[in-house]
Amino acid sequence: MQNKKILVNFIWRFAERCGAQLVTFIVSIVLARILAPEDYGTIALITVFTTILQVFVDSGLGTALIQKKNADDMDFSSVFYFNFIVCIILYICMFFSAPFIRVISLTIVISGVKGIQQAYVSKYMMFKRFFFSTIGGTIFSAILGIILAYEGCGVWALVAQQLSNTAIDTLILWLTVKWRPKRIFSWKRLKALLSFGWKLLLSSLLDTCYSNLRNLIIGKLYSSADLAFYNQGDKFPKVIVTNVNTSIDSVLLPTMSGAQDNRERVKNMTRRAIKTSTYIMAPFMMGLAFCAEPIVRLVLTDKWLPCVVFLRIFCITYM
Repeated sequence: MQNKKILVNFIWRFAERCGAQLVTFIVSIVLARILAPEDYGTIALITVFTTILQVFVDSGLGTALIQKKNADDMDFSSVFYFNFIVCIILYICMFFSAPFIRVISLTIVISGVKGIQQAYVSKYMMFKRFFFSTIGGTIFSAILGIILAYEGCGVWALVAQQLSNTAIDTLILWLTVKWRPKRIFSWKRLKALLSFGWKLLLSSLLDTCYSNLRNLIIGKLYSSADLAFYNQGDKFPKVIVTNVNTSIDSVLLPTMSGAQDNRERVKNMTRRAIKTSTYIMAPFMMGLAFCAEPIVRLVLTDKWLPCVVFLRIFCITYM
């Protein structure tokens, strides 16, 4: 029965990730044909700041809630209010930045509302909710982004696409998940969760800074077009890797949390997850690396050919 539940939730999560990534991938192709590489380079620089701040939004508390066996409304409500206050403070800090950053930083505030809903859905393995919220947000933002790009809005089309995606995703999740924050708060409970979550926060912060500061360095030393080629090379293999790993991780975490007292069982689950992801990803990465140039030429047009060398390097790295 437990294995069936895991399989069903994995299928829903995988369908959600594949559906969202497929729509996003198609839209990115359309936008890449309409917009100049410089526009993509500009948005890549802008999102460096919001991506790093997004790590603080979760603070590892979402994972701490999933991991805690007896988490109740007191835990969820305490984390909700704490997260929301942190998001408001972070947005105020970004409000005095450039207009692009100020607008796209609204995603941080919206994520503060959505984060605990996501943790609740993951903990109780209701991944069907993720499917509808993610697909709804992705399709709406895709249509909006393409319309604005055709109207000549340039970078603002990409900003609107990202902001609307988060907003619609959050709205649908809020409407479909019954949990709401209660008027209760416990610093003692929050402190216990923080003692677990700060390690995940530090780990995520190091990884995110390492990944995104490279974008700042490339943007500083080279042109925004060079940065766009670099990011576009990363995008193709990352779609495959993100779909597979996110689907496995989302289902594996609550399952392993339930079996955390049985260390040998947790080890066996981890081994199977690593084998599964490797068997799926390795052939895809090899095939994509071999066919990189004709794929880029066909899908993105010749103006994106400089990204081929980066695409091949990323395929090897992800594999």
